[in-house]
Amino acid sequence: METPNLKKELAPIEANISKAELAATALVIKTDEDNTKASEMLLKIRSVGKQIKEAKEKITKPLNEALRNARNFFAPLEDKYIRAEQIVNAKLVEYKMAQDLKALKETAKIEAKVEAGKMNFEKAAEKIEAVTPKKTVETKTGQVQYRTIKEVILEDESKLPREYLVPDMVKIRKVALAGVEIAGVKVVDKQIIAGVVR
Repeated sequence: METPNLKKELAPIEANISKAELAATALVIKTDEDNTKASEMLLKIRSVGKQIKEAKEKITKPLNEALRNARNFFAPLEDKYIRAEQIVNAKLVEYKMAQDLKALKETAKIEAKVEAGKMNFEKAAEKIEAVTPKKTVETKTGQVQYRTIKEVILEDESKLPREYLVPDMVKIRKVALAGVEIAGVKVVDKQIIAGVVR
């Protein structure tokens, strides 16, 4: 979404940040005076960063607001669609499972007749094929296919090996910073730069 006006507006910012990047690369801090100059440079860079953020938000804020509005507008329709689809899916699967069970019982009866010598293999195969539910249902608008997939179910979390457990760092950080000791966790001091742009 690059426009000539936007490019023109960003030209001074781009020039400033390019100069700042070169100066930052060449920066050497060996004295208190160097430290003061570097601190001033950091504050100027942050000031340009603020300008970049403001210019970007002129574009992104209205877009994000429009996106939020569109999502909110369509959410009730999508909720109803999802619910309707879930209901029909569940009923189709329930029917298919009942048909599979019925076919299993019929197949057992046919196999019993073969074992008793009351039916030959060819006839049994025909009858089994006839009672086996189809995996595809053809309709005027398309087809619905049934597939068997493998689903992984977590039965007992306490039995999971350690390699499958992921620490909740947000919770750990919150509790540790509140002064609670947690085995295997330590709180350390770390220096960061927290300058304020005036």
